[in-house]
Amino acid sequence: MNQQPALYGIGGLPAQYVVAIALTCLGAVVILAALLAKRRHRAVAANAHSEQVTQLNRLLLRIQYDYPRPTLAELVQSSRHGGLSIRLHIAGSPRELPDPVDLAGMRIIQESLTNALKHGTPSATVVLCYRPDRIILTVDNPMKGKIQTTRGPHEGVAAMRRRASKLGGSVTVGPYEGGWRVHAELPYQH
Repeated sequence: MNQQPALYGIGGLPAQYVVAIALTCLGAVVILAALLAKRRHRAVAANAHSEQVTQLNRLLLRIQYDYPRPTLAELVQSSRHGGLSIRLHIAGSPRELPDPVDLAGMRIIQESLTNALKHGTPSATVVLCYRPDRIILTVDNPMKGKIQTTRGPHEGVAAMRRRASKLGGSVTVGPYEGGWRVHAELPYQH
């Protein structure tokens, strides 16, 4: 009988076992490295998105205190520099708004666009409708994934409603045709 001698590796184990264990460990290390790379990529993307939202907020807050204050249409135009793709529609004849209405409209648009960037897709449609007695603001944005209507406290929505109610106006917020809609009506006189 011509038997070949068994090769022994570490700790007296046959070499085939040692190779199998080494390959299994190498596979685990490769999988772990891939998972860590994926996690790091998600963290980088989340940080970039967060920075984009912060920059838009800074831009919109800075514009709010510029004098002469920009019109609502100019506010929407400047938001495009914050990373949003915005379609702007103006209905009626634009007019100079009373200061409280202008400021409330600005803050409602700011909150709506910030939320669009945070929770939706980086696109929105803004409609400014000038009526004889009021301005109607509508901001629509598509949502990514499932629309969640009961997630956490809605401080931004509450603030928009407070601003509108102080002027005798109203704000409605909610799902609309696969996206999210903010609809505000602000009378010129209270």
